[in-house]
Amino acid sequence: MFVVAFFVVGALAGVLAPYPAGQTFLEFITRPQPPLTHGHLLGTDYLGRDFLTQLLYAIRQSAELALVCMLGATAIGVAVGTLAGYYGGVLDAALCWLTSIVVTVPAIAVVLLVVVYSWPVSPGGFGLALMLYLWTAVARAVRASIASLRVREFVEAAQAAGASDARMLVRHLLPNAVGTVIVAATGLAGQSITIVATVTFFGYGTVQAEKPTLGSMIASAVPGPGVQWWLGDLPIAILVLLLVCVNFAGDTLDDALNPRRSHR
Repeated sequence: MFVVAFFVVGALAGVLAPYPAGQTFLEFITRPQPPLTHGHLLGTDYLGRDFLTQLLYAIRQSAELALVCMLGATAIGVAVGTLAGYYGGVLDAALCWLTSIVVTVPAIAVVLLVVVYSWPVSPGGFGLALMLYLWTAVARAVRASIASLRVREFVEAAQAAGASDARMLVRHLLPNAVGTVIVAATGLAGQSITIVATVTFFGYGTVQAEKPTLGSMIASAVPGPGVQWWLGDLPIAILVLLLVCVNFAGDTLDDALNPRRSHR
């Protein structure tokens, strides 16, 4: 439920936020107000901005990035992994070779290179960089699942009945690999949120006040002495809880969609 709520809140950030993103209250600059201050439910930050507003827009930014990466990388990974797992041979060897190279390079290093040379980066740019890197994880998982399903009796029966390759993939193999796809996709969502939070924590990414991220909020919470607990603890708590819930959601959906495997 928390994962669903996270994306819903992100989508409705513009409606739920009590103030426009980035609005500054001059009287509170360098004097952050604590939660439950009149007119500011979660207080203000060091720049005099309503903290609840910034937090809601940070959630929206993280949700957008996660969706762009998850949907794009999953689509590419499913297509490549399915073809490699079904046909094998050169396609399978090429996928194994490509993924073995990609996984040797840390994802954070790849994204840092992208944002350093194209800074500031839009949410679409972040998502594209992650998508073009992280699709290999989905491809490997789907390839293993399809390769395992390909030798099952129902596949042999469908082939004997004259089913075409397209029908085999769409009607018989991919539906049985849904659990694998969902688990891999949810893992990508959590991984992309973590990477973006890390990159923006170090000061790269979007710089507009109306586009904060959880990472940038955590970084701005510690500018010097006199740290106010709510400025760092709340974004960290949301980030940690989100990642834990994403992992549990993937496992739960996998068990629901693959009951035979879950009872082995």
